[in-house]
Amino acid sequence: MVMPVINLKLDGDGAWPDLKREDVIEAGGAIGMAPLAGGMSSGKTSVTLRIDLPDGRTVLAQTSLAALSVAIKAIWARYGDLGAT
Repeated sequence: MVMPVINLKLDGDGAWPDLKREDVIEAGGAIGMAPLAGGMSSGKTSVTLRIDLPDGRTVLAQTSLAALSVAIKAIWARYGDLGAT
């Protein structure tokens, strides 16, 4: 599996102008997340995200724990605790 990078958009409103409403699949429910110790070719931890689509298919995306951590820290630095639970 090719490890995708995180393309972080800190200004979320209008972040993906290329998407047309009719091309978007809205997935309800929970987003699954699981760490994979040694999941990267380097042996470092990766993280897999799981999104179940309404038609029964599942989307998996994987990135490094380090990249996910940097993205989360950038969001926290920009927005802080907005009452998240």
